Amino acid sequence: MAMTFLGYRRENDTVGVRNWVAVISVMDNCNPVTRTIAQTVSGCIPVTTLFVRGQFGADLDFAYESLAGLGRNPNVAAVLLVGLEDSSTEEVARRIRTTGKPVETVHLQPNGTIDCIAAGTRKALRLSLAASRARREPCPVSSLVLGVECGGSDTTSGLSCNPTIGRLADRVIEEGGTIIISETSEFIGAEHLFAERAVDDAVRDAFVRAVRGMESLAITRGVDMRESQPSPDNKRGGLTTVEEKALGAMAKAGSSPLVGVLRYGEAPGKKGLHFMDAPAAAVENLSALAAGGCQLTFFGTGVGNPIGSMVAPTVKVCGNVNTLESMADNIDFDASGILEKGQKISDVGDRLYAYAMDVASGTRLSSEVLDIRETAISRFALSL
Repeated sequence: MAMTFLGYRRENDTVGVRNWVAVISVMDNCNPVTRTIAQTVSGCIPVTTLFVRGQFGADLDFAYESLAGLGRNPNVAAVLLVGLEDSSTEEVARRIRTTGKPVETVHLQPNGTIDCIAAGTRKALRLSLAASRARREPCPVSSLVLGVECGGSDTTSGLSCNPTIGRLADRVIEEGGTIIISETSEFIGAEHLFAERAVDDAVRDAFVRAVRGMESLAITRGVDMRESQPSPDNKRGGLTTVEEKALGAMAKAGSSPLVGVLRYGEAPGKKGLHFMDAPAAAVENLSALAAGGCQLTFFGTGVGNPIGSMVAPTVKVCGNVNTLESMADNIDFDASGILEKGQKISDVGDRLYAYAMDVASGTRLSSEVLDIRETAISRFALSL
């Protein structure tokens, strides 16, 4: 019998695991107003941004599309956009309206901060009241899009928390769901092994191009990724080579075939395992996964990384007993039994799968309760 969870069905046939009104800044100069409105109205989350003003070309389009992707995320019931003026706000609004969800706007020009906060608070109030009428109902696992990520990796990561997440990934895909793994630089040294899992030559070539293209870009900037990785905190955790780190990172994807390669923040068009070409830095990567439609992200950590996504709740999974003690307030799932008690990865992974259904049904996470959440959209060019 297939497992279900209790989610929120949306107008565009997607399912949310949370029911937020997203108050989204369209420019960095709108962030203070965005935060004030979200703090004032219960049920709202602030989604802030950097730059936009001064961006141009493909870089600006990425910014607009990423902000819109965060607004389109199934966890968002409605959107209030906070902009400086009409034209840039409309660029984001029109990309969200395709979902059918309510989209409202307020602007700082011409009346300034106080009037903008007042108007935005009233609109957010109405959106939040309307969103509160939604009720959870049984939803299939096939409606889930989950991100998998790691950070603060150490010797326990590739042996415990990451393969535990991999077991979860395989089970979700077996049920017809979707998994997105990203962090392009984390594949260096083992990309040829992951490429073998591609369903066809086109997917294989696209994946290899992404990894090798990222490394080539780093070289043009005077950075040798194979010398600079593992990072200092990885080395303190016992990792010694870039290949060792890559093999551990890949474990999060389980054993399913790779069916697609996505651009930064792009939503998958089919079910199964996808790779997203996105930076490894935690906040940037979490933001890209959420913009791509992930309702939850499972984040394996060894020496510890507490940050979560504002839009896609982030489950922190750890198998290091020292970190589980020192950062107990930040870890959601304990996978240490694999190394400390000889428990099977499959058994611990099955427990994580059951926990994932609880979280999808409303169980809250540490980063949500403590509000240790952030958004950062990647840049692809300099500002004018």
